[in-house]
Amino acid sequence: MADNIGKIKAIALDFDGVIVNLDLDWKAAICQASAIAGYDIKSLILFYEEQFGTPIFEKISGEMETLELHALKTSPVLPHVKEAIEMLAQKNVDLYIVSMQSQRVIKQFLEQHGLEVYFKEIVTREKCPGKKAQVTYVLKQAGINPIQLLLIDDSKRNISLCSELGVACFHFQNKAGLFRKSVTEESWEKIVASI
Repeated sequence: MADNIGKIKAIALDFDGVIVNLDLDWKAAICQASAIAGYDIKSLILFYEEQFGTPIFEKISGEMETLELHALKTSPVLPHVKEAIEMLAQKNVDLYIVSMQSQRVIKQFLEQHGLEVYFKEIVTREKCPGKKAQVTYVLKQAGINPIQLLLIDDSKRNISLCSELGVACFHFQNKAGLFRKSVTEESWEKIVASI
């Protein structure tokens, strides 16, 4: 990330794991999706990528949206997120959300927490069913080169896939450290300072 200081013109943030930790039992959600599909789904992310645009995609996406909306009731914004987003917006970079949650879920969450004004666009599974496709979409929409985009994501898989595009990536870890600042706070300080 240090090589890109001063070059970043847009930031793509993941939603669940970066802005919020959805209070959702994902194992139970996958079991529910498997029952609907009639076969064993190992990963919702892979399912979305493989079944994009099909009736079963729409059905399972709708069921997962119901679970995600319910989870919002007990899922607060992660610490330091609001302040970091405000500071990033002051640096004149465009902010995007790239997420496998639904558009409705993210819009509702952002509105509830007064964060919707900071984001240029929300790119979800309904538009692009995988993180790499979402980041590619953002690059086209923003009209920027890959080195001008920073992806902030908590998934090593997503970081690995998207780094192949040439974008700067920050692996976000939101765990608290004992007897020191939280990793979350340190991560946001590092991100904001690098832009």
